[in-house]
Amino acid sequence: MLKDNYMTIGVEAVYELKVSRSKFIAHAFPVIDPESAVKNLESLRKELYDARHHPFAYRLLDENLYRFNDDGEPSGSSGKPILDAIDKHGLRNTLIVVTRYFGGVKLGVGGLKRAYFEAADTCLSVAEISEVLITEDITIKSDFKYVGGVMNLAAKSGIKILENKSTDKSVIVCRVRRGLIESFRNEVTELTNGSAEFM
Repeated sequence: MLKDNYMTIGVEAVYELKVSRSKFIAHAFPVIDPESAVKNLESLRKELYDARHHPFAYRLLDENLYRFNDDGEPSGSSGKPILDAIDKHGLRNTLIVVTRYFGGVKLGVGGLKRAYFEAADTCLSVAEISEVLITEDITIKSDFKYVGGVMNLAAKSGIKILENKSTDKSVIVCRVRRGLIESFRNEVTELTNGSAEFM
């Protein structure tokens, strides 16, 4: 079955962590593409202009679309731990930026890794996480005598009917969860003896 849902954050979340006088401020944002991720990152950089480092990571709906950046911190100390926090929570379409204000005590690469991961991880623990269903809109055309049957099949499968444009022909527009499309089409085809058209 096609994957037809994912978990993401609903709204921006913020969490602040203090480690050895350094301040780590994690911001988590819902994003839909690299452009929206960059926009949020640039906006935060302007807002927190007095900080030197803004490492970040994001993973989009396609799990192969991700990016992380240490933003001047030692290589491997920040961007990757932030991405690890996103992956620990199994999230998609999520960006986390962790801004660091240096407190005068060097933490070393290991200490930075732990701090960046903890800031991002805890930020996601307090964030509002929600499930998003991946759907497609399908128009079903058939003989008018099948209109009731098609609507009953939709109701039985929990499929939302967006529009019933039936006149002398049955024309129904449905929003179908991706994983149900094939079985729903098969049921409608069987009900209409193969006469239904899908668009």
